[in-house]
Amino acid sequence: MKIICPQCGSEHVVMESDFLLRCPYCDSRIMVETPAGTPAMVRTAVTEESVRRLFPPGMVVSMVLRFFPYLETGEGSSRSRIPCFSQPWQELDSYTPPDGDRLVFDESMAAPGDIMPLDRDLLESTGGRLVLHPFFVVMLRLQGYSEGMLVDGVSGRLLGEVPLKEDGRTDDLSLEKLFLTVLALGMLVSVPAYVLGSTLDLSEIPRFWFSMATVLFMGAVLFLKWKSGR
Repeated sequence: MKIICPQCGSEHVVMESDFLLRCPYCDSRIMVETPAGTPAMVRTAVTEESVRRLFPPGMVVSMVLRFFPYLETGEGSSRSRIPCFSQPWQELDSYTPPDGDRLVFDESMAAPGDIMPLDRDLLESTGGRLVLHPFFVVMLRLQGYSEGMLVDGVSGRLLGEVPLKEDGRTDDLSLEKLFLTVLALGMLVSVPAYVLGSTLDLSEIPRFWFSMATVLFMGAVLFLKWKSGR
């Protein structure tokens, strides 16, 4: 498939799934014509900060906003939308995104890499209007590997469940284990610390508080070790 840049007149060979391109000669954006006419873009309604709050602290590695093409057919109550992107996304197989606020799409609204590749064969055979829906693609840091998840950019809905660590524990459970470890170690060192306080000349400082300070110091060391290993 070939197109002509309307700005500089250069000719480009493009993939059938391309929708929005950038001319390498004049840097202008080129929208590849679709048989359904001018597409619509759904306005993003949630922020990156609200998406991050869906996951435990420190789990999100990266987050990008991508627009997924849907093909809309019918009118009113009979209106339906079917996925029209060429790459398979299991999370979206049975998901129908909400309507949201729509804008008439033009080249300034998104960069070429922000739009998922089209299934142009489906578009040409089915007809209808192309609607670009926003999703956040979120990469999560797990133990030994990374995993991607989708969040609807209009409703803020998380598609799927937040995965557990490889050993089946979340960060909250790890923190609980850390607390129990510190408590057990505190009980073990309280007696030696009390004896040490009796040996030293600590008449101005109660030996009890000396013991507690020792326990707190050990707890801080263990917490920093746990924090650095996340």
